[in-house]
Amino acid sequence: MFTVQDLLTADLAPAPYAPGAEFWDDPYIASQLLQAHLDPDTDQASYKPQTIAALCDRLPAAMGLAAGASIVDLGCGPGLYCAALARRGYRITGIDRSAGSLAYAAAHAPGASFRRASYLQPFGGQTFDAALMISQDYGVLNPQQRQTLLRNIHAALKPGGQFAFDVPSLHALELRTAAGKPYWYTAPEGLFRPHPHAVLAKTAFYPALSALCDIYAVFDEQCTLYRFWQTFFSPDTLRAELAACGFAVQAVTAGLEGAPCTQTAPALGVICRKE
Repeated sequence: MFTVQDLLTADLAPAPYAPGAEFWDDPYIASQLLQAHLDPDTDQASYKPQTIAALCDRLPAAMGLAAGASIVDLGCGPGLYCAALARRGYRITGIDRSAGSLAYAAAHAPGASFRRASYLQPFGGQTFDAALMISQDYGVLNPQQRQTLLRNIHAALKPGGQFAFDVPSLHALELRTAAGKPYWYTAPEGLFRPHPHAVLAKTAFYPALSALCDIYAVFDEQCTLYRFWQTFFSPDTLRAELAACGFAVQAVTAGLEGAPCTQTAPALGVICRKE
């Protein structure tokens, strides 16, 4: 049974990048996330179908990939990008932790292959022509995890291989800071639980790190505390972080769609090359 101390703990700003309860491996939550990925009317999990199609047209061309090039999609979820890229003639491998999402991907992405694994573990040696990480997953990782990821990608890419990914910008952090107010709600069922529960939500901000933590305290028979971290970037901070792990930036745009980068762009899209 939860106590007042649970409420006090939920209200505290955690130490930078301190983890919360396990979220991604919960079977019920995983089923809800799969539904969100497949919802064509929201960008909250995967981007909308028209955006996926546009990215699968643009990114291989922007990276100069020939038909038959090998691509790894990191955090592939239900394989929406993998399916689209396989139809375009690329050899595509998806890596994800979710068994449910990968089962869907295997059934709906003929021509692609999938691995249930963490991309924070090595996943290849000079195996791929290109790597993708889409939906701003890069900034969810803490700085040490990002270094590990970049080293794993560097090792997995062939000489001159490229990595494309997107991140939220510093302007997006300004917008989140202005809108960051705590709230609570009750629900008969929802993302977190299949039964009645209450949720207290707040955001803790870390200006020195250009980061925030979205905190969700979920109350049913007990209190479970989930934490979701996001780091925000400028083109310069991205270039420095990538250079430290052996990558040279080829292009920075306003998101992966390729529009010119501006001060008010909410997202940055990056294509970099293994040096």
